Amino acid sequence: MASGLGRGNGAAAGVQPERLWNGDAIADRFWKFYREETSTRAITRLQFLEHVGYLLFLKLDHERAQRAGRFAQQPVAPVDAWPNLALLSGDALHARLTGLMGDLGNQDLSDRPDRQTASVVFRDAQPWDLDRMAELNKLIVEQIDPCRWLTVPQAELGRAFSRMLRDCRDDIDLKIETGQTLTPLPVLNAITKVLGVGPEDVVIDPACGTGTTLIAAYHAMLAANRQLAPSALAGADLDAQMCRLAMLNILLHTGRPFADPAPVQLADTLKRKNPVLRAVSGVVPTVAICNPPFKSNGVQPDATMRDDFWAYGDFPTNFLQHLAITLPQGARAAVFVPDGVLFGAGAAATVRQNLLRNCDVHTLLRLPTGLFHRKGVKSNILFFTKSAPKPSGEPATRHLWVYDARTGNHHTDTGNPVTEADFDDFVASCLPEGGFSARTESKRFRSYPVAELLALPKTSLDLKAHLAPELGDFGSPKEIAFEVADRLDEAAAHFRQVAEALPGQ
Repeated sequence: MASGLGRGNGAAAGVQPERLWNGDAIADRFWKFYREETSTRAITRLQFLEHVGYLLFLKLDHERAQRAGRFAQQPVAPVDAWPNLALLSGDALHARLTGLMGDLGNQDLSDRPDRQTASVVFRDAQPWDLDRMAELNKLIVEQIDPCRWLTVPQAELGRAFSRMLRDCRDDIDLKIETGQTLTPLPVLNAITKVLGVGPEDVVIDPACGTGTTLIAAYHAMLAANRQLAPSALAGADLDAQMCRLAMLNILLHTGRPFADPAPVQLADTLKRKNPVLRAVSGVVPTVAICNPPFKSNGVQPDATMRDDFWAYGDFPTNFLQHLAITLPQGARAAVFVPDGVLFGAGAAATVRQNLLRNCDVHTLLRLPTGLFHRKGVKSNILFFTKSAPKPSGEPATRHLWVYDARTGNHHTDTGNPVTEADFDDFVASCLPEGGFSARTESKRFRSYPVAELLALPKTSLDLKAHLAPELGDFGSPKEIAFEVADRLDEAAAHFRQVAEALPGQ
């Protein structure tokens, strides 16, 4: 193979055995096949990646069943599923794969509880069109079947899938109907450090997308412990395709048994009066990390199921209060919000007031402009700990610390991506040696007493540090146009509420 990656036991001259493969080389190998052997006009990068994931699932399921003695695992797919699939082509391949996807994606698990994970991976999955079966057969026969995927280092297999997901950012960004976006890994790593995510935690994401948040938490937990409970991660999303990708992402990173309960579920979290964690006796979430959709086309917030909300607003406002209300006491959270949630009137203002009173909102991170691909909205992260109401009636928040990573910083996910080093000072400022109480102000870090915040008009959290904004900090003309459009949308929504409240005559 031109890529240098091997087949079988890797004995051929100049070919690496699978145990020496690395994630980038695996990803490059698959993308080379995509460019040279498929019709890229008929198959998107995301569709290609999904099928790589499906085939790896079936191949790994088969390899695990073939292991010797007590190391063998009962397959969740039919015993002959992979061997037969590798022999088929044309109509027969299309029919067989369609049947397999339908069988494994069946949501009636009454007689097959071991297929819960498979039911997420294959739910609503469809094979490529019939005229693409020659390409699919070649992918199976040349790229998947000859290799021993169980011997590939688990970390590298997961790294390859994550890298390929990032390479699909354009396709994911087009899913505006559910507001999908990819969160940069350096941002997520900074979040896990500030939240102190460890192996004893149970981490949830109620709008998990492709699962990148949960994977970042997984690696933070692994740093201290190689054995994690199956219930350590849980996520939900209302997009079936994103659930499939998140489930594959977790499986390929963790190597968890395919017969285990699924950590990802297809669900509209905002309609539930509980966190996303599946019903496991005695298990409650301790950490929540969420980058919810800021705006989506064709999906409207539904207030009919949530009489526990403080007020009903847009998606980021609703996800913020969903977690503040449903998390157990002591749980830590980091939630991404656009600037509008920090200063908007109406529901956003009501939620801010209640958040400060019912949770210890200890940190606000103002993120650099241009951070998210093709998004003009400026973003922030609110960090808080769910607290019990104080008998005195005092708010749970005492001081809100604001870190300005925005002034003087502009990043894009392609030309100037953020790095781990970009958040080193933020993490160090949040976590001094003496703990939270030892935090000190700097030109980018400033403390606001909660009494001062509650006294502000609308309890605005549109707060600055000590840096003066620079003339170049407004972003590109495209970003400015997006921000203007978003504010006009917000104003139109308020006018619509006023109009609906007016008498008919």
